[in-house]
Formats: sequence, structure tokens, C-alpha cells
Amino acid sequence: MYLQLTGTQVRLLGSMHLFPAASRKMPPWIAEAYDWAEALVFESDPPTILPFLKAHPHDGANRLRSLLSADAWHRLEAAWPVEGALAPLADLRPWAALIVAPTLFQQVVEGVEPRMLRSAITQGKPYRYLETAQEVAASLESIPLDAIGAALGLLMSDLAEPQRTLERMHAAWLDGDLAEVQRIAAESPMFNLPGIREAILDARNRAWAARLKDLATRPERTLIVVGALHLCGPGNLIDCLAHPVEPVFAST
Repeated sequence: MYLQLTGTQVRLLGSMHLFPAASRKMPPWIAEAYDWAEALVFESDPPTILPFLKAHPHDGANRLRSLLSADAWHRLEAAWPVEGALAPLADLRPWAALIVAPTLFQQVVEGVEPRMLRSAITQGKPYRYLETAQEVAASLESIPLDAIGAALGLLMSDLAEPQRTLERMHAAWLDGDLAEVQRIAAESPMFNLPGIREAILDARNRAWAARLKDLATRPERTLIVVGALHLCGPGNLIDCLAHPVEPVFAST
């Protein structure tokens, strides 16, 4: 979960973007990693993705409606916010509905990145991003529409799944158990359907690896902070880098 690229000044940290509201515990290696770093690299800047969530009228969630049962659609529509950047549902791109929907059924607090970012801004620690919002949107746009419909249908049939999965994953993450994180993710509709994992994780890992290789020769201590799921399973970022890694220290 906290790894050094052997022979470099680059470390990888597997994060969680959100924590369960009832369990806000942060493992000690998060603070150690932040203090070690002279520069930070995050995945992307979440607020900048907002303009990409809305679709052209003929590309919106109305296309998705035909892939869901009437009951699943009505459940999703009833849960959807009626105000703000995410409203109305029919104006969103289908992938945006897929990404947002699980969070409607979770009780969460902010995870690693917002806390690190605030500290970096306060302390003047340099930070950058691995990808632009446009690149994130392009990757998510590649998710097949039928996979989005299938995942949302499964979600609507078990509304407790997102919170249950988040709590299990957070517990495994606290233990530094990447293998267990992967096992839990494999049971979730978000990651076990063809096309979804490829777009959310694998394709982005390949793109990031090419960029991170350029950082390996830099002299400053650089911490790369990515979601823990990017570090496990087939096509993970570590494999894409094709560079030896070693644990910084055992998690506690």
C-alpha cells in the first residue's frame, strides 16, 4: 500500500478517496508518506471534471433508461439530487450516472487526497496531477453502455452494497492488505463487468505509467497518491511501470 520504486526518489501510496462516516481512522503510513515527500502527485483535480458530466441532449441518461428495468430506473431517479451540478439525471452522461450513483447510498467523509491537498496548500508543498479532467472523461466515455446499464441494475437491486463494500474495503486498506482490497472489488458491480475496470483502472494505469517513468530520475522526493485499486489486480499500475518496488515499512 506504501511502496518505493527501487533506486529512485519516488514512492507510491494507495489511498482511499472516501472513508466510511462511521470509521474515519487513518493509518500511520499516510502521515509518514506526506512528511517524507517534497512534492506530491495526485490522480486528477475532481472539481474540474464537473463540466464534463453533462451530455448533449441525445447522449444523456435517457439512453440509459432503456437498459434498466422500470423499477430500477424509478429507484435511481427517486434517489437522484434535484438541485446542483448533478441535476437532473437526464442531463448527465451515462458514465457520470454510473460513477455518482453508488455515492448516493453511502455515508462518507473525505478520504486521503483532500486532506493532503489542504496541507500541501497551507505549507506550500508543490503538487501536480497525473491527468486532466478531459482525459478522465475520455476514458470513462469508453465504458460500454450495456455495462453501465448492467452495473446500475445490480446496484438498484442491492442498495446496501456500496456502503457494505466501502466499509469492507476501508478495513482491508487499514490493514495494508492489497490482496483483500482486490478480492472485495472483484465482488462489486463497479469492477467486475467487462469494460468498466478497463476504463476506470487499467487504461488509466497504462497512461500514468508512461508519465511516471519520467519522474523516476528526478532528485526531489516525490509521492504518487492513487486509489488503492490502481495498485492491485490485473493491469495494475505497478505492473505497468515494470519497475521493481519495495515496501517502505510494514503497515500497522
